Amino acid sequence: MPQSFSYELSVAGSPADAQARVQAAVTDRMRQTAKMRLASQDSSSLSFRPAWGWPLLAALFRVVGGEAVKLSFSADNGGTHVTVSGKVGGGAEKLANRDFWAQMLGTGAGRVRED
Repeated sequence: MPQSFSYELSVAGSPADAQARVQAAVTDRMRQTAKMRLASQDSSSLSFRPAWGWPLLAALFRVVGGEAVKLSFSADNGGTHVTVSGKVGGGAEKLANRDFWAQMLGTGAGRVRED
């Protein structure tokens, strides 16, 4: 059963810089850890959806189940406020952990402050 989550973290730098620093690392980790792909991006967010793969029925079940992850970047007192939210299930449930995101954002964006 898919699990919903939402976390707010802060990282150093402007929103555009923070997004640019973490995009490659987060995209790669999402692909490896959760079999998710970058579905869309704009100047203030990254959105991920389940990747199509084999077995097709399992991928379809994840898509129909509403699995997705979104990172939103906004200015926050000289830094960047990152909101991570989503719904994941099965092997991807490790993404629903706050520590996972603090480490992931800290790897690409520098020091993470937990709000």
